[in-house]
Amino acid sequence: MTARDSFHSKVALDDTKKEFLKTSRKNLRKHIKTKFNEKDRPTIKFQIQGSFLMNTAVNPIDGDYDIDDGLYFKPQLEDRPTPETAHAWVVEAAKSYGTVDPPIDKNRCVRVPFKAGYHVDIPIYDLIDEGDEIFSPELAIKNDGWKYSDPKKITEWFKDRVSATNPQLRRLVRYFKAWADYQNQKSNSKMPSGLVLTILASEEYQFDKRDDVAFGETASATLQRIEDDESIPNPVDPNEDLRDRITDAQFTNFKKHLELLVQHAEDALNHESAEEAARKHWRKVLGDRFPIIEDDSDKSGEKAKTYPAPGIIGVSSESA
Repeated sequence: MTARDSFHSKVALDDTKKEFLKTSRKNLRKHIKTKFNEKDRPTIKFQIQGSFLMNTAVNPIDGDYDIDDGLYFKPQLEDRPTPETAHAWVVEAAKSYGTVDPPIDKNRCVRVPFKAGYHVDIPIYDLIDEGDEIFSPELAIKNDGWKYSDPKKITEWFKDRVSATNPQLRRLVRYFKAWADYQNQKSNSKMPSGLVLTILASEEYQFDKRDDVAFGETASATLQRIEDDESIPNPVDPNEDLRDRITDAQFTNFKKHLELLVQHAEDALNHESAEEAARKHWRKVLGDRFPIIEDDSDKSGEKAKTYPAPGIIGVSSESA
């Protein structure tokens, strides 16, 4: 199997898609800045964050790409607006952008849906001057005020984990996100956010030179962890438990799907028939994006469907 045919190649963003989304994001930024200037709003800047900055973004099954682009007021903003007012400013500015549907004013961000099927989430931050050129970002949360939140720190934390372990970790995070996306689509259930999956995969990462083994063992370690302790501390903010963002019903559903993932991974890795493992086990939990390839060695005269020994993607553990 070539890299082009791999599961990873189907779920990871290629350079063309990255460039397209980057251009859309930049054009939206320019439009919002222009509208802020026209209304004599405070000076703003943007900072990409989330999976695009971590390089763990995946192709969603429904094509609704989630781009997180933080909007920051410049430091020492006088007469800081309420979160509700700040949100209203962004909604007003984005509303007149011609290639989007009406913005959605969510509690922690303004979502700008593009008619092409993807969206940009714009969380709004104010930078508080702590002195000595140190600025502490606070997030505008509707009905809850301005709260400390620094997305740069979680990105730095993740990049440090990758540097301290192996670039393979990035691929495993993509696999977990693709798996969760498939569960969402298949059962119409809400799985944990990409941030939660990234933290769990990073903290429970189990290295193996084969991606399928590493994925299965990391899933198993993650399941054991949440069975022992449901808390998911934010690694860069000890005061926040990300478990609080997940309802009890959603968490129970997450554990159920994780148990199935672990079981099918074990069956796939231990199965004597590679054909059966690929067809029945990996595709059961990853969906039909998991490749089935043709094997000319079938004695019946028909090509047998198999999956390659390296499992999920067939690239070395040293590449990202």
